[in-house]
Amino acid sequence: MPDIVFLFIGGSHQVFHVAPVAAELSRSLPDVSVVCLYPHGDQATADSLHRVREDLIAPALRIEGVRVPLPGRVYAAVIGRKSARKRFLLLSLIPRLRRAKAVVTAERTSARLRSMGLRSTLMIQFRHGAGDRAPRSERRLAAFDLVVVPGPKDLQRALAQGYVPAEKLRTCGYVKLDFFTDPARRIPRVFDNERPTVLYNPHFDPEISSWPVAAEVIDRFRHQSRYNLIFAPHIRVSENMGAAERDRWQSLAEPGKILIDLDSPRLVDMTYTLASDVYLGDMSSQLYEFLIRPRPAAFINAHHAAWRHNARFAGWALGEVAESVDAVLTAIDTAVAGHPAQIARQTAAVREAFGEVSGAAARGAEIVRAQIASTP
Repeated sequence: MPDIVFLFIGGSHQVFHVAPVAAELSRSLPDVSVVCLYPHGDQATADSLHRVREDLIAPALRIEGVRVPLPGRVYAAVIGRKSARKRFLLLSLIPRLRRAKAVVTAERTSARLRSMGLRSTLMIQFRHGAGDRAPRSERRLAAFDLVVVPGPKDLQRALAQGYVPAEKLRTCGYVKLDFFTDPARRIPRVFDNERPTVLYNPHFDPEISSWPVAAEVIDRFRHQSRYNLIFAPHIRVSENMGAAERDRWQSLAEPGKILIDLDSPRLVDMTYTLASDVYLGDMSSQLYEFLIRPRPAAFINAHHAAWRHNARFAGWALGEVAESVDAVLTAIDTAVAGHPAQIARQTAAVREAFGEVSGAAARGAEIVRAQIASTP
């Protein structure tokens, strides 16, 4: 049988959402080559893939860096956007992917493979994250032969959107949580003091992110003494940053009180969502990862969105909403004081978002196996 190819071209934050499925397949199909491809030079993605292979004891899982063609590297450098390399890389992979039995991916850009000439190879998409943003790019899901989502919330949304027919939808649970859920895992300690810690996690989408006011938010924490702050934006926020801009953000750190992290593995491996006491954000699905243990949450409405009764902002009903930077600390205080009233709602929301977590990777692998077996 030809390879089953898992593509990881979207960044290290996507690895844990689907690589455990690849590891399970490599262990259960010893006569099949299961290979994970990532852009050569993306060390963060490579490290995450190796972590999955080692932790799940899957030595047969192949991990291979593929070089982005020179025109793609030049074009991305000229326009200052690393993500522009994706289509060049995809185009270069077409001959190899035509020989594959299946292509599995956690991002939507790979839908372009169909228009690039990949007609007959089975394509399967695993949703990464379980948030409420519902970006316009979800219409690309129609290009896939099968779409696998974590839980009931995403299943119902996909059916309502109509991009994917019901027979092409499956649920398997939240693979990332299945990988990281370990009852023996100690909750990491980031600050050596007794103040509660707030995780501030702005999204990268400029239409809904509080990133434009992030420096002001950090400043509000500098001038108070009730909370520590972990500033850990979505890892894509910093993907095009130069050294000078990174230095400016790092200069806002305050030892023992304010931690600034723009690109470490801790942004994606649940270190901060486990270590924090309060969540502060806007639209990231990390909200739901944080809420696997119900805790206070607050949100910044930086764009003055009409968020009430809007499904894209459903998560905001799980905490307090600050309509301005000046209201952020008050919203956090209110969220902390009123959290007991939110516990049941948060628990139900996590269940709808993630489905059955235990065994998610194994179920995902079985879905892939079954789809391959039923495809001529």
